[in-house]
Amino acid sequence: MRTEPVVRFRATSGRVVGSVGLAVVAALLGYVAVGMQNTTGLRMATGLVFLGVLVWVTQLRPRATAYPDVLHLQNSLRDATVPLAAVDGVTVRRMLNVWVGDRRYVCIGIGIPLHKMVGFESRGASSLLGWDRLEAYTEEATPPLPDRSAMSYPDFVEARIADLVRDARRRADLRPGATAALPRETWAWPEIVALAGTAVAFVLSLVL
Repeated sequence: MRTEPVVRFRATSGRVVGSVGLAVVAALLGYVAVGMQNTTGLRMATGLVFLGVLVWVTQLRPRATAYPDVLHLQNSLRDATVPLAAVDGVTVRRMLNVWVGDRRYVCIGIGIPLHKMVGFESRGASSLLGWDRLEAYTEEATPPLPDRSAMSYPDFVEARIADLVRDARRRADLRPGATAALPRETWAWPEIVALAGTAVAFVLSLVL
């Protein structure tokens, strides 16, 4: 994991919502710091900080990064590092799915929007708020990569990981007798501590 990434896959959802959410939180924190220097302001500030951390972990943190020999799948609070040579299958549906034997490892930041999978726009709250249209506009406005000129981005992710798996297996065949690495999962402790700390601070501010 010390080597440079081969590909940093961009998230297909959450970028716009997360960026706008953090911008709103920052603006409100500035307003509270200037105009509400009292107990109510303290409560609002701690609540906003907790909200900002929540937006980060749910909307902006999930992503996938490929290194020469491993695929790092970063989710809200739990990550997976999967050796590319051990991957048996890759699919992108509502999320990125990577299979190693019977075990599935996912990245929730990359996937096909539900309205594209079922052929019509969802009628949920996100559509009413306009987030689906905003995400779709951002995706369409993003210049296509040379590798994906004739395919959608989820298809490009699926094909690119499959290519990396083949390359990793060829390199593994040149190292007979090498011990096969196993996938490992780790907790995102900085984010967990930040969430717990800001939540406790907000609760304490309410009882002051």
